Amino acid sequence: MADDPERLVTDALRAQATSTNAGFAVSVPIAEERPGPLSVWWVLGLALLLGLAAGTVAAVITLS
Repeated sequence: MADDPERLVTDALRAQATSTNAGFAVSVPIAEERPGPLSVWWVLGLALLLGLAAGTVAAVITLS
């Protein structure tokens, strides 16, 4: 059989496309990542802001 190379490639690709699952992949569940621990700087910044807020409230109450 003296088929040209393009015909052979076309037939091979067509056979492969019909024999596979048409490109649908099985989804693999991905483990959820746990959130990391809070940074030391985040905790210190939050403590600073809460301290400033408490001090402001105490100053307003004292001065009024």
